[in-house]
Amino acid sequence: MTALVLILCQALIQQISLPGLHAHNDYLHKRPLLEALEQGFDSVEADVFLKNGKLLVGHFDLALSSDRNLASLYLVPLSKLHKEGKLKAMWLMIDIKSSDGLATAKAIEGELVRFPELFQRVGDKDQKPVKVLLSGNMPRDWVLGQKTPLLRVDGRIGDLGVPDKADLIPWVSEPWSKHFAWKGTGPMPLDQLEKLEAMARKAATARQQLRFWGAPDLPECWQNQRKAGIQRIGTDKLEQLAKAIR
Repeated sequence: MTALVLILCQALIQQISLPGLHAHNDYLHKRPLLEALEQGFDSVEADVFLKNGKLLVGHFDLALSSDRNLASLYLVPLSKLHKEGKLKAMWLMIDIKSSDGLATAKAIEGELVRFPELFQRVGDKDQKPVKVLLSGNMPRDWVLGQKTPLLRVDGRIGDLGVPDKADLIPWVSEPWSKHFAWKGTGPMPLDQLEKLEAMARKAATARQQLRFWGAPDLPECWQNQRKAGIQRIGTDKLEQLAKAIR
C-alpha cells in the first residue's frame, strides 16, 4: 500500500464519528478540541475558573493563563468549524472549579449566548450542533429552574434512571471507585460486571448517559464498559481508545 493511500485511509478513519467517547481534561492535549474531534470523539471536557470576569481553563488555580480561556480554546474554534460545515453533533462538558459556582455559571451562559447558531437550548426544536453540560461546582437548582436553559446538569447516582429528568440531566457521572474494586487488570469479577451492566440498563431506560470518572484508563476497562453498554466512556488516551473502539 502506497504512502498516499495510507494517508487517505487515515484521514477517512478520523472522519468516522465514534459516539459515546469523552475526552477527559481535553484542554491538556496539545490541540484542545481538535484532537478529540479528529479521533471521532463527540464530547470534550474543560475545567473552568472565573477570574476577574474571565473564564480561564485549567485544572489548578496556579496553572491558569489569560490566553487559555473558554472562548479561545472552545467557543471560537467550535463556531469556526460550524461555519465551515465541519461540526457534527457533540457535547461540551464544563467542569466548574470556582468556589462561586453561580457566578461562574452565569458567566458561562453569557459567553454562550454570543453564539446563538451553535448551542442547543433544552426543548428547542431548532437543532443546533452543541449541547453544554455543567459539572463540578455547578448551581444545580439555578440551572434546573431555567425555562429554556442553555445549560444542562451532569447528574449523580440519585438521578440515575429518572426519565423525567433526562432533558435537563442527560448524563450521570460517578466515581468508578465508589462502585467497583476492579483495577483494570485480569478478568473483571462477575458480580461487578453484572452491576456495571445493570447500571447501564438503568440509564438507558431513562434516556440518560452513564459515565464513570477515575475508571482504569486501560483497554480492558474500556472493553468491559463497552460490552456492558456504558453510554459514555472517558479517557485521557484519545488515540488509543479510538483505535480500541474501531
